[in-house]
Amino acid sequence: MAVTEVTYNAFNVTGTESAATLIPVEKGRGGINSISICNQHATDAAVVTLILDDVIGSSNSIHIINIVSIPAGVTLVLDGNVSFDNSIHELKVTNTGGIPLSIIAR
Repeated sequence: MAVTEVTYNAFNVTGTESAATLIPVEKGRGGINSISICNQHATDAAVVTLILDDVIGSSNSIHIINIVSIPAGVTLVLDGNVSFDNSIHELKVTNTGGIPLSIIAR
């Protein structure tokens, strides 16, 4: 999956299938209040999973959302405190549907 960080914590996702890292471990970016995921595709739904991956080897991945269908042209907003400990977790995304996606974590 191809992920490009356009600006600080704003990403374009242009591929599907395999998990791609949005925020690598120890980047000091875990203080997040909301995540928006925009499906820019004109007709196809995106099927998205957001994962906090425990990189210290204990296999304790946490799914923020799991296999959620986002219709074409729709933005899903996860608000409230979605912050995480970035010293041990990285934020990853998978998508098996429409692309491109825009993801903003603020």
